Amino acid sequence: MTNLRRVLDGVVLRRAESPADYRACQDAQRKAWGITEDGYIIPVATMVGANLHGGLVLGAFLADGTAVAMSFGFLGRIEGRVGLYSQLTGVVPGRQSLGLGREMKLLQREFARAEGLPVIAWAFDPLQSGNARFNLVKLGARVRRHVDDMYGPRTDALNAGVPTDRVIAEWEVFEDLKPLTDPGDAPSLIELHEGLPRVVSAPAADLLWLPIPHDVARLRRDAPETAEAWRKAVRQALGTAFSLGYEAVGFHRQADPRCGYILRRRAGT
Repeated sequence: MTNLRRVLDGVVLRRAESPADYRACQDAQRKAWGITEDGYIIPVATMVGANLHGGLVLGAFLADGTAVAMSFGFLGRIEGRVGLYSQLTGVVPGRQSLGLGREMKLLQREFARAEGLPVIAWAFDPLQSGNARFNLVKLGARVRRHVDDMYGPRTDALNAGVPTDRVIAEWEVFEDLKPLTDPGDAPSLIELHEGLPRVVSAPAADLLWLPIPHDVARLRRDAPETAEAWRKAVRQALGTAFSLGYEAVGFHRQADPRCGYILRRRAGT
């Protein structure tokens, strides 16, 4: 079993090893997502089985055994290749500025390299701009697949009342892909019409621009109808772009109003 261990500000990031570790990871999952229904919690037996047979369960543990972050992944087939599918990675409130999430992903990559797995994949909400920037710019992942309402209705604090549309990030383990951060004058797939997003037909260009809101959580709270219009528009635009052979290769999110994905046509399409 691959030996993984890092220490960050007194927090020890390592593989779960004992029943107490797995229960601590369950508690961290509850806190990170605001989960109140046990049906959403990964069973200890499932985590143990995955951890012992090609998957990976990581925890960020305090000295008393409390977990303040956790990650769960299992072996899967990703676009025809065997890789690590990271079902979830979460950090409890109050610990989210320490860089624990990034360290978890780097430990996953270290594990995948040691095991000869070429790719790590995971799902995320395409409207979450912070996650999108982290995944595509900080890590260098790519996105070429959208799944409509992937999990169905959820009741946890982060997903309650919103269809769970997701995109799949694919992270090449043995390559350092350079992300794009400047869309330049790439034609946009979405334009605003009377304050609401509308999908438009963009010309066939090497690069395309797909704007999203800076802060969809605030929009869902303050203007849920506008947030829902954005979800539908992004679903349509990404589905069309991916079917035409584009992939998301970068993200732009700065102080200026522009925020969104940079799409590039894949070679041979």
